[in-house]
Formats: sequence, C-alpha cells, structure tokens
Amino acid sequence: MVNSVKRTLVLLLISAFALVAILPSISLGNVVSAQDSGYSIERVDHRVQVMYSGHMVVADTIHVSGQVTDDFLIGLPLKYSADVLKAFAYDDSKMYTVHLGVPLGDRGGFYAAEVDFNGDSPSVFTVAFVLSNSRIEEGGGGNFTIDYPAYPSLTQTVGICNVTVTFTSTPTSISISRDGENVNTVNYLTNNLPAYTYSVGKALVRVPVGSLQLLTVDSLERQVTIDPTGGVSATETYRLTSKSTSSLSAVVLSLPPDATNIIVKDAYGGTLQSGQSPTQATDLLLVNATLSAFVNSGQSIGLTVQYTLPKATLVSGQYDLVDFDFFANYQYVVDHATVTFNLPEGATIITPHATMLGSNSTLTRQTFQDALTVTQNSVSYADNLAPQQTSLHLSFSYNPVWVSFRPTFWAALIGVVGCIGAVAYRKIRPKEQTYRARSQQLADQPPEIAAPETVKAGQPIDLASLKAFLEAYESKRLAIAELKALDVQAQKGKIQRRQYKMQRSAVETRLAGLKITIDRWRAVFLASGSSHADMVRQLDLAEADLAEAEEGMKVFEARRHRGEISLEAYRRSVADSQKVRDKADSAISGILSRLREKIRRAT
Repeated sequence: MVNSVKRTLVLLLISAFALVAILPSISLGNVVSAQDSGYSIERVDHRVQVMYSGHMVVADTIHVSGQVTDDFLIGLPLKYSADVLKAFAYDDSKMYTVHLGVPLGDRGGFYAAEVDFNGDSPSVFTVAFVLSNSRIEEGGGGNFTIDYPAYPSLTQTVGICNVTVTFTSTPTSISISRDGENVNTVNYLTNNLPAYTYSVGKALVRVPVGSLQLLTVDSLERQVTIDPTGGVSATETYRLTSKSTSSLSAVVLSLPPDATNIIVKDAYGGTLQSGQSPTQATDLLLVNATLSAFVNSGQSIGLTVQYTLPKATLVSGQYDLVDFDFFANYQYVVDHATVTFNLPEGATIITPHATMLGSNSTLTRQTFQDALTVTQNSVSYADNLAPQQTSLHLSFSYNPVWVSFRPTFWAALIGVVGCIGAVAYRKIRPKEQTYRARSQQLADQPPEIAAPETVKAGQPIDLASLKAFLEAYESKRLAIAELKALDVQAQKGKIQRRQYKMQRSAVETRLAGLKITIDRWRAVFLASGSSHADMVRQLDLAEADLAEAEEGMKVFEARRHRGEISLEAYRRSVADSQKVRDKADSAISGILSRLREKIRRAT
C-alpha cells in the first residue's frame, strides 16, 4: 500500500515538473508569434460609399503602430468575390501593389487582397475595393436594400473600427442590421474588432427618387478637341444599360466643374432636356438629362454630351493645358473609357514625351496632326482618391499659318479642276445640247412622281427630286424602326404571332417599294455628277457600316451563347460595334438634316 502511494506521488511529481517545463515554452511561443508581425492595428476607418449607379467603394483607412515589414492582408466575405471590379492601396504620397484573390491566412470563407509595401512601412494607409451594383435590390419609391461588408476582415484585432455608409444624396431614412444589432444612423463604432471578422451588413434605405439608379456604363468615348486659338471643347459618347426593375426616364451625368455650354443628345442626334443637379461637391458638375423614351431593364441607350472647357494658355509660343483631368469624378463606374486629345492640324505635342506615357496611353504622330489617346477600365471617382496619374500637362507648338493651309489647298484644287473643265468643255460638246429643258421638265413634275427610268449623265437635280428622295428615305427609316419594334413586342409576347406576321408582312411590302423608289433616285443623283452624287455615296458607306455593325453584334451574341469568347471580349467587341453603329447612324442623320435644310432654304 505504501509502495503504491509512493509510486503515485512520484508520477504526480514528474507530471508537475513536465508541465512547468512546457508552459513557459508555450507562453513564449505565443509572445513570439504576437511579436512576429511587428505591429498592431490601432484604428480602422471603414467607409462604404454607394454611387449613383449602385456601385460601391469600400475603403479602409488603417492606422498601425509599429513596423509593417511583411505583406499586409485584408479581406472581404467570400460572397463578394465576384463583385470586386478592382482594388488599390495607397498612402498620402504613393501607390502600393495589390494582389487579389489570395487566402486570408489559414482561414477559409474569405476573399483577400495582399498589399506589397516593397520595403516601406507606412503608419497610415488605405485599401479600397470597387464593387459592382449586383448587391443592391430595388424596392420602388426610392427604397433600396444594400448588402455590404459590415466590417473589414483582418488578421489581427482592431482597437477601434469606425464605420460610415454614405450615398450621393442624404437618405430620408435608413436602418442598418449587422451581427443581430440594428442602428438608424449611417455611422457606428465598434471596439476590439476580432481578427478574421466575417460580418455582412444589410441597410434598408430610402433616398430621393432618381438619386440612385441601377445602371452600368458600358463604354465612354471622350473626344477633347483644341482649335487653333486654344479653345477647348469636349464630346462624350456614352453607352448605358439599365439594371433597374423600374423604367429609366432620366440619368445623371458627371462632368468637369468648369464645363459650360452643355448640350445632351440622344443616339439619333435629338437634343434632350437637361439641367444641373444640386451637389455639395466642388470638384464635379452633375447634369440631369431627361430621356426621350423610357428604358426598361436590360435595354441599352446611347447618349452624347457636348460642352466647352477653359482655353489653353499661350506661354512662350506654345499652348499649355495644366493639370487637365483625363476623366471627371464619375459617380458611377465606366467599364471601358477612352479619352482622345485632338490637336489642330500642324500642331506638335511637346509634353508629355512618349517615354513618359504608360501602357494605357498612345501618342500618334501623323503628317499633319498629333493625337494622344488614353484608355482605362473601371473608371470612377475612386481613382481620384489615390495619388496616381489622373491628369496631365499637355503642351504643344502651333504655327498660325496652318489655319489657311486647308482653305488655300482646296481653293487651288478647285481652281485647277475648273480650268481643266473649262478647256475640256470648249473642245468637247455634250451629246445633249441643252440641260435647261430637262431641268424644267423635272421641276414641273409633282414630288410624288417616281424617278425616271432612263438616267442620263449630267442631268441636274431640282427641288422636287430632292423632296421625293428625302420623303422616300425617311419613310424607309421609319419602316425599319417599325420592324424592330414589332420584333421586340413579339419577343416579349406582347403581340400575337398571327398578328405579328401580318403586320411584319405589310411593313416589309411597303419597305420593298420604298427601296425601289430610293434606288431609282440614287441612280439619278449618281449620274448627275454633282454634290448630290457625293451625298448618295456617303449614305451608302454609312448604311454599309451600320449593317456590318449590327451583323457583328449578332455574331458576337451567338458566339457568347456558345461559349466561344469570354465575357470581357464579348463586351469589348459589342462596345466597338455599337460605336460604329452609332457613328454611322449619326452620319445618316446629319446628311438627311443637311438635305432638309437645303430644301427649306430653297423654298
């Protein structure tokens, strides 16, 4: 019995000594692990900005104590991984490289970004994520439900986390739910935020109607033109797609704060009613444009905005544009943006040099003109938060003699051609002795009379012929628009199949007759050898471009459904085809407008 007790005491003593020996090493290991990082996170300002288009910018300003020597990890709940459009990190003076899609330590369920400080050790820096607008649900009447990361996900405990949720306009009411708690304010504070926090916030918010529209800006082409006197004008061509459950009747566009003489047009060249929207920001101008027709969910529209900017300054014989922003502080995300600086003929760009340009910039030097093009993806106001290149100093030299170059060239060319024509006319008599009689005969015909079957070269064009051609061509465009509208109604099931076939057959019959009439007048205009022949050729080229663009969009759509091209390639190809289509349609509208004006003046 005594021996048994002794053995038990010996075993207990051995266990106690072993435990005493192990505990310091465990404690020391924890201390070393805690000190390996070399820093602690004192405070994080977690800001969630909801843009006009429903896209979100989640920016975390992180205050650390100590040295951030290794790569820094920050994450979001994994459910937001498909919504991340881009991410970037910065402090007051520089940008840092960010690697997306990395694991958050050894924890699952997160989508993380790794910030590479490249040997620096900032005490305050910001990591920003730009998210899509697929996390917002529309309830109608200005009511929205917003799903957002309630807190940042970090690998260390945060002393204080201050969260702010903001909108482009002040909400009339808001209720935020996170981790089982509700608040009725856009700001809330949390102490000792645990490491690897996984928290999703739900905000039920009501904002003024029209201040939050779910849409995507597929493309934006910005043309900045500088004239020989230094005047600066800009033309922005948008391609928008509605994602709203309700019909879109107006859009708000962001322009530079010093933009003046603003004109907004639709894809057909019609001027839209527009006006400035109130904003507290001093670095942008908001313009509310009323659309000519309602836009339903999934439908796309084209818009063009024209405005003027302050003139370039003339310094020591060269023109300067100082700190000229590539893009405005857009309160939406532009998927693909392009800005092109068009200089007057004969101008030469001095700065920036080609060696100073990045991979997204192209400097084109042509015989008579230089042009600078900059492209960028996922553009928004968030790009102006970081100290990155969003503006340039453009300088170019220009000789005023170039102003008279083109007029002098054309005047000389016309003079030479006129002399050659006069000499040839004296030597060769035309087969038809007088054209005045033929012109008078055409003038006596009413506009409804079809074009003559026999076409003679050099036959002059009278006012009645122009009216007949214009009426037939505009009737043709209306018939094509009716066919497209019928197809849309049939696809949506708003019209019976039998009625659709009957109406389509009637429109196609009318369209065939109009094409015959137009082809006859085309032959007359081409044979006239005058400016009307050039007009017809321009119309033919524009129609060919329009048909090719629409056919290309159909091909890309089919290839996308078959999985032959990626979504990014599909969007880029469709955007290019849409640009060609809009340009061709604008060209046709311009030609017809000039023809109408010519007829109006003649009458």
